[in-house]
Amino acid sequence: MTEHSHLSCKSGLGRQPARPGTSGKFPMHKHIAAGLLSLGMATLAPAQTSPAAGLPDKASGVPAWLYSVRPGDTLISLGQRHLVDPQRWDVVQKLNRIADPHRIPPGTVLRIPASMLRSSPGQATLKTVHGSVRWREAEGNWKTAATGQALPVGAELQTEALASATLELANGTQLRVHPGSTLVLDTLSLYANGLMADTRVRLLQGQTEITDNPGRRTQQNLRVLTPSAQAVVRGTVFRVGVEAGQTREETLEGSVGVDATGKTVVVGPGFGTLARAGEAPMPPRALPAAPNVSALPARLEQLPLRFSLPPTRGEQGGVLWGQVSQDSSFDAILAERTSQSGVLSFADLPNGRYILRVRALDALGLQGLDARHTFTVAARPFAPALQAPGRSATVRSPRPTLRWTRAVDAARYRVQASTSENFAQVLLDQPVAQTEWLPADDLPEGKLHWRVASITAQGEQGPWSAAAPFTYKPAPGQPDLGQAALRYEADALLLELPAPPQDHHYRVSVSATAGMAPEDQQQDSSDGKVRLPRPSGGAHYLGVRLVDNQDGTAGPPMLQKIDVPSRHPYMWMLGLPLLLL
Repeated sequence: MTEHSHLSCKSGLGRQPARPGTSGKFPMHKHIAAGLLSLGMATLAPAQTSPAAGLPDKASGVPAWLYSVRPGDTLISLGQRHLVDPQRWDVVQKLNRIADPHRIPPGTVLRIPASMLRSSPGQATLKTVHGSVRWREAEGNWKTAATGQALPVGAELQTEALASATLELANGTQLRVHPGSTLVLDTLSLYANGLMADTRVRLLQGQTEITDNPGRRTQQNLRVLTPSAQAVVRGTVFRVGVEAGQTREETLEGSVGVDATGKTVVVGPGFGTLARAGEAPMPPRALPAAPNVSALPARLEQLPLRFSLPPTRGEQGGVLWGQVSQDSSFDAILAERTSQSGVLSFADLPNGRYILRVRALDALGLQGLDARHTFTVAARPFAPALQAPGRSATVRSPRPTLRWTRAVDAARYRVQASTSENFAQVLLDQPVAQTEWLPADDLPEGKLHWRVASITAQGEQGPWSAAAPFTYKPAPGQPDLGQAALRYEADALLLELPAPPQDHHYRVSVSATAGMAPEDQQQDSSDGKVRLPRPSGGAHYLGVRLVDNQDGTAGPPMLQKIDVPSRHPYMWMLGLPLLLL
């Protein structure tokens, strides 16, 4: 096995911590976990301690217990209350150079090795569980984790994708275990009836965020072991991540000493470092600044949800990491994404209020400072897709039929039309039960916009569909035949009309029926002059329409009944004798 030095943290001693970003030397003891990162915090006694007080107990690796004598205390009574062997109070007397074991001045600080103290196993409580989280004892079968459950020493905890858990220790320390992580509770020991604690956990993969000993209780010892390095915590809030054979550490409050291959750096607040297996930790570097979220939308009505952020100082190539939760503590992580494009996208979230936590990443993958943005999702019921008139279509009817698809969970719909793209002036606003609607009034000529929203059976309206523009251009009107001239030649019908309006032409038809079906003849004319084969003698119907040159839309016909003279008006008399026979 390879031996690694462990860096001790002391409170109230004369030694000053090394500045963030520099190498530091600390009192050390040997730790036999080869190739592991040990993040240890010990909050010890105040400044009355002697320089030797609080040093780790070499037999157990746990800092010695520092006890402040109270009135009436004797070494014998202390031994009976706290020592494994009460008769060994004399060892405590020698270690602390106490002259009279029965009379000890109140306030005297006694140093008692952890190996002499009675200990009992502690436990870690699952404060929150979200998603697929499981645990097991040693190599036993996996069990489903539940909120409020107590995990014993040796328990292994796993969070699946989009799952998370928060462990709480007896002193209030919280470990937030991120999705895709594995954590082992190696040691949960309480000494002196719980007055001192020694906790060691191993982060095998994934990420955890730790708020250590928030109540600032004395004589609490926490170590987090991860592959590839060794560190000592001097602060209270920090992150540890393990992936791809390397460990990253990011300090948010306090300071952390990180050691690998015998090299130590101290990482202060707002700094981070990376330790690769077999390599010294990199010099601490400033974490990327918190992204600017001031321009992000507060309400999102379309899926997927998209958050586009400007570049952040210290980031690398627009790489962002983000999580979504409904609680400010992020105990329940609902979504998590890493983006290389500067845009975070989340496929789906139910309607509701959420918090986005986003960090920029630097070239080493160190995560920067948090930025938070509160937003509301209001995407349901989903809006239908508009069908007709299509986007940028031209309609010729003043009352066009509007059609859309049937939307999931929609009991009815709401239709609006406007002359403005932002619907500042609404022309039509109508509840509709079906998926089509015919306006009751004529639309104004020109460019219009329409949209539809779904409404549930409970009356909840969803977001509007994307508005579709269309143009109402009236169809050509009926031509004026008051100035038309009609005459016949031996084999032709000649019609002269006034010149058609600009961008229009005439369409002239002849039929034997008033319904103009079937049409016997048809001819278009751009100048108003029409020559058709002469119909047979008798009653016929002449229809004249104006046609738009741009799209071929024809207006309503102007009908005229014409009596076409027979080509030989006296030929009927030749048949008269036959009728008299």
